Amino acid sequence: MKRILTTALLLLPGAAQAANASLNVATGSPTGTYSAMFKNIGAVCTQSAYLRERGTSGSLENIDLLLDNQVSLAFVQSDVLKARQQIDKDPRVENIRALLPLHSEELHLFARPPVVKKNILGKTTVTGVQNFADLKGKRVGAWGGSLITARVVGAMTGVPYRIVNFKDQPSALNALMGGQVDAVLAVVGQPAAWVKNLGNGVNLVPVPMNDRLAAIYSPAKLFYPNLSAQSVPTIAVQSVLATRDFKTPDKKKLLLDYQKCAMSKLVNLQEDEGMHPKWQDVTFRTWPWPQYK
Repeated sequence: MKRILTTALLLLPGAAQAANASLNVATGSPTGTYSAMFKNIGAVCTQSAYLRERGTSGSLENIDLLLDNQVSLAFVQSDVLKARQQIDKDPRVENIRALLPLHSEELHLFARPPVVKKNILGKTTVTGVQNFADLKGKRVGAWGGSLITARVVGAMTGVPYRIVNFKDQPSALNALMGGQVDAVLAVVGQPAAWVKNLGNGVNLVPVPMNDRLAAIYSPAKLFYPNLSAQSVPTIAVQSVLATRDFKTPDKKKLLLDYQKCAMSKLVNLQEDEGMHPKWQDVTFRTWPWPQYK
């Protein structure tokens, strides 16, 4: 009987198409902003029924999955796309399109509190990372798309530091607390749940803006009462939900319907209870990458 019902459903108009229409979407960690925003769109758009979430380590893995045809959509930082295009000269990036322009993601720079010492003459010395310039010659941990941001920001500020690659956020922070790195750089939309849970053993370090950075990044501020009594200046990069420039009519319609629904439901995404606060930053007006049409 089950087989008969399944066959009957597939004979309905459009059912066969829908059965084969599932697309994979690369997001990030289950507790991350990308995953939350993907689920939020799914709550207001029935067009998301054919989209399946694929958890990843973030933007760097996401762009590789998209370029390698392992997923059809991917949440990525726009600086990762630009670095792949302008630094790595990867011709495949020319086929990438932005299905939706999303929120800004702030650069979080973490370090252990500075150590203050007095010598026998009463002279005070302070060691550690208090400002961005203190990273010179230091070890900076990062993972995912933050590895690319660390590379770009280091070059654009002229502050030479050594980037240490980690597989994820817990391993990077454990290395910071254990003294294996001097700082950790993470690009994530605030408020990030895991940042709000950090204790007093970690400080937020200010990140200054300059003319070179302004070509890709925008000024921003971090607000985490658990880490600082006041806001901390930093920079931010816009994220996008990216896809490839698909031409297949069925897939194109599915993607454009999803795009249209998300854009028409922006007020719901911003005002409905339980939606991620980063929707407040989204306007769907600024496109840091060519639009999918």
